[in-house]
Amino acid sequence: MIQWFVDKNNKMPLYLQLRDLIKYYISTGAIQSDHQLPAVNALADELGVNFETIRKAYKELEKDGLVSMKRGKGTFITLPDAPVASMKSLTGLENGLPEAGPNGLMNWTKNLIRKYLQSGMSLDEARSIVAQAFQEISEEESGQEIFFAECSASQTKEVSQLLNSHLNRPVKPVLVKDLKDEIQHVSAAAHKSLSVITTGFHVNEVHDALRGLPVSLHVLITNMSFETRLKLDAFGKEARFGFICRDQESILLYKDILKVELNNPDLNLACCILEEKEKVRRLLESVDALLVSPPVYEELKKLAPPELPVFNIFDRVDPMSLKIIKDKISDGARQLKKTI
Repeated sequence: MIQWFVDKNNKMPLYLQLRDLIKYYISTGAIQSDHQLPAVNALADELGVNFETIRKAYKELEKDGLVSMKRGKGTFITLPDAPVASMKSLTGLENGLPEAGPNGLMNWTKNLIRKYLQSGMSLDEARSIVAQAFQEISEEESGQEIFFAECSASQTKEVSQLLNSHLNRPVKPVLVKDLKDEIQHVSAAAHKSLSVITTGFHVNEVHDALRGLPVSLHVLITNMSFETRLKLDAFGKEARFGFICRDQESILLYKDILKVELNNPDLNLACCILEEKEKVRRLLESVDALLVSPPVYEELKKLAPPELPVFNIFDRVDPMSLKIIKDKISDGARQLKKTI
């Protein structure tokens, strides 16, 4: 069940709070493809805010390519359905990377082109696409600096490698706590633009770190993979699950999401946050499986007993969100190219 709320005591504008909340729901999988958001007036009444606040939030999401506002019909999430994909499959590692050196790249490229020719593509069309790819890469390489920010060192490195492969250009991993200093040390040359990619779990922290800096911010959507869902289903309806995350505000949201993900409205779920040391200790001793959010996964793996299964419940990167980020960054590179 989706819960709508804004904090009227928070200094952040209400429409930005709502925008970030919807991005948060998208990143966790609570809101998915073709989901219809509440009508502007209905949500304004529910939250006790001006209808213009809701409209502005939806407009911001529309700019980001996440929603479509259709006159007379409503506002819909615009991410198309995409097959479940692990980080490894998205990078193409299941098919093998080319051997090192020019010969390896040559053989791998020829084999790839042959596959497209066998599927019906003409040689001229393939040649044109390859030429265009080189042109775009050349433009992008000379025009941008891209960073991926997370709080987990291993996840930051892994996702940066995924983005590097998907975007066809270097993506530098940086921890959220180091992001502001890192950005400020980057050259501010006129021919460079800066982009930061992060997940929904850190979008507000990153937004605050980048405040006042000329940086484009992009949100990478993650949710639960099919493989993880199958493993959790195997525990059965009576299993005792524990859930640990970073902040108290997230617990109620996550509990509702997990009930939907595991198709179990009566899910037996004990919850606490990482800072509650004694509760964490008791929980680790009393559950059959531990569910955690990505920011605390590494630390909980170290704290949990060896025999206790620990699951990162947002281990799937959504392929369509990758495409949206690539399109936006490529558009930014082309616009930059026109100005220099």
